[in-house]
Amino acid sequence: MPLDQSTPRRRGDSERRQTRGKLACLRCQRRKIRCDGDLPTCKNCRNAGAACTDGLSARLKDLPRAEISSLKSRVAWLETIIRQRCPDVDLENGQPHQDIDPAMLEMSTLEPETSILTSVTDTPQIVTETQQTIQPSEATQDQILVGNNASTHEIGMLSLGASQDSRYIGPSSGYFLARVMLSKSRESIGDSEAATFNVDIPGDLIESCTGPLPLPPKRLAQRMSDAYFEFIHPQYPILHHQTTMDGIEHIYQSGNVSPATSFQVFMVLAIGATALSMRSKARLPADSYCLAALETFGKINIENSLQGLQCLLLLLIFALHSPSTRFNVWYLNYQCLAAVLDLGLQRNITVESGISLLEQEMRTRIFWVCILLDRTICTIMGRPIGLRDEACELRLPQEMEDAMLTAATPNSLSSMKSFGIPYSVHLFRAAQINSEIKYVANSIVQEAPRYAYPPQTDIHGWQQNVLEQLDNWRANIPARAEQPDEFMQLVCQLRYHGLCLLLLRPSPAILKPTTYALVRCHKSAIESIKLLNHMYRHNLLIHNWITLHGLVLSVLTLLYCIKAEPEVAKVTQPDELMATTGSALSILSASGEHWTAAKKVSGSAGGSRKIDSAVAAKPAKPRASTSRARAGWSYPRNARKSNIRY
Repeated sequence: MPLDQSTPRRRGDSERRQTRGKLACLRCQRRKIRCDGDLPTCKNCRNAGAACTDGLSARLKDLPRAEISSLKSRVAWLETIIRQRCPDVDLENGQPHQDIDPAMLEMSTLEPETSILTSVTDTPQIVTETQQTIQPSEATQDQILVGNNASTHEIGMLSLGASQDSRYIGPSSGYFLARVMLSKSRESIGDSEAATFNVDIPGDLIESCTGPLPLPPKRLAQRMSDAYFEFIHPQYPILHHQTTMDGIEHIYQSGNVSPATSFQVFMVLAIGATALSMRSKARLPADSYCLAALETFGKINIENSLQGLQCLLLLLIFALHSPSTRFNVWYLNYQCLAAVLDLGLQRNITVESGISLLEQEMRTRIFWVCILLDRTICTIMGRPIGLRDEACELRLPQEMEDAMLTAATPNSLSSMKSFGIPYSVHLFRAAQINSEIKYVANSIVQEAPRYAYPPQTDIHGWQQNVLEQLDNWRANIPARAEQPDEFMQLVCQLRYHGLCLLLLRPSPAILKPTTYALVRCHKSAIESIKLLNHMYRHNLLIHNWITLHGLVLSVLTLLYCIKAEPEVAKVTQPDELMATTGSALSILSASGEHWTAAKKVSGSAGGSRKIDSAVAAKPAKPRASTSRARAGWSYPRNARKSNIRY
C-alpha cells in the first residue's frame, strides 16, 4: 500500500542529527539546548526576546534568518521570470552550488537589479555593478553563431543602478556579440562610479580635486589650445581658429568678455588639456577648467544662437573624452539636434542670402559635426538615428582652411597653418555611409517606407555595394606630401575599419553573414587593433569612449569570426592571435590609467580561456610556446613597463 504523502517520513538517526544541527540557531547552539528551527525566530529566542540568527556557518552569523528566507523566495521568483522570458536558459544544469559570500548577499539585498555594461551607455560614464550573466546553453550558442534565429537582435535592457529604470542597448552596439563571447561575471568597477545624474547643480557633474581654476599662464594656455586645434578640431571643426585665438587674447588682456566666449575659452583649455595629458603622461587639471567654464553656462543663450550650439558641442566632446564627467551624452546629443533644427542648419543657406562666407561655412561645419556625432553615438548605443538624411540638404562644407574664411591679407594666407579641414570633410562623407548602414542593416523592421530607402531585395548585393563605397572612401583619404598628418590618417583608417565591422558583422537584416563577409570582418578587426596599437606605441592615441568601445568591439568581433566561421579558424595561427589580443590588452592596460572601466576589462580573469576556446579547432602548439603566449595574454607587454601615472 503506497504511503500517504501527508504522512511524515521516518528518518534515521544520522539524518535527524544532520537536520537538527543545520536548523539550530546560533543562540541555541551556544547554550546547547534543543532548537525547533522555526523561521524567522525559534521558540527559545522568541520566549527570551533575543535575535535569532543562523548558526550554520560563522560567515553567516550576522545575517538574520528571515533575510535568508527572503532571498530564497526572491531567487525562486527570478527563476520563474527566467523560465518565462528566456526558455533557452538551462537552470537545472546551471552554476553549481557554492558557499554564500555574505558581502554578495548584502549587495543582492541592497541593489538587486544592477547589471554590467561593457559598452558606452546613456551617460558618458560606464556605470557598472556586479552582475551574474545568464549564459545560454551550448546548443543555443551554436544556433546563435550560425544565425538560425533572431538572437542577432536581442533586446538589451540593462539596469545601470538600483534607482534607475533599464536602458535600451540596440543591435549596432555589439551587445549581441558580447553576450555570445563573454560569459564571466564582472566585478563592480567601484562605488565612486555610481554617482547619480544631477541636472540642478552642473558643478557636481564633474569630479575635480581642486575645483574651478583660473586661467593658466598664457604660455600654457597657448599649448593647450594648440593641442585642441591639432587633434580635436580636424575631427570636429565647430570653432573658427582665429576667432577663438582672438577670444583667448582678449580674455587675458581685459578679462571682460561675454559668457559664451569665456565658456568656449575654458572648454578649449579643458579639452586640450585632456589631449595633452594622454600624450605627455602628465595629469593636467582638465576637469577644473571645465568647472570654471560651467560657472558661466547659465548665462549663455543656448537655445537661440549659433554660439550657444558651439558651447553645447564643446560640452559633448569633452564628455566623450573625459571619464570623470556625469553628463548624459545621449541627452546632449539630442539637445544639439534640437538646436540644429531651431537654427535651420539643416538647410543650405549661402552667401546669396546675405550672410558672410565665414558664417555660411561655420553653419555647414557645425551641422555636419552634429550629424557625425549623432551617427557615432547612435551606432555605439545601437539606437535610432536622431535626424534622418532625407530631412536635410546635405551640402558639404568647402575644403577651405580657417584663414581663408576671413578677409585675410595675401601675406597671412601664404603663412597660414593647416588644421586638417579636408580630413573633416572626408569624415563627413563617411557619416553618410554610416547612415545607410544604420537604415538598412540595423533597422529592426525591414519593410522600409516609400519615402526612405527602397526595400533591399538582394541584401547581400547591397552589402557588397556599400563595401565598395567604403573601399573607395578609404582610397580617397587626403594625403599631403608637404604637410603629412599621421594622426588624422590613422583616425580615417580607424573609421574605415569601424564601418566595415558595422556592415559585415551579424545584424537584424543579415542574420548569417557569408563566408566572404566574415573573412573581411575578421581582417578589419585585426587591422583596427593594429592601428590602435601603432597609435599607442607612437604616442598618438587619445583615449576616449569611441576608441575604447572600438577596441573592445574589435576583440569581440575577432573572436566571434574565428568561432563562427571555419574558414577563418583554419587560417588563424594561435601565436598571431595571442599577439593581437595581447596588443589589445596592452592598450586597455594603458587606458586603465584614465578609464576605470578599461582597467577592469583588462584585468578580467578568464581572457586566455576565451582565446583557447576560440582556437580550439587549430592544431596544438608545443606546450612551452603556448605557455609563453598565454603569459603574454595575462601580462601585457607594457603593463609594467614603468610606474608613470597619467
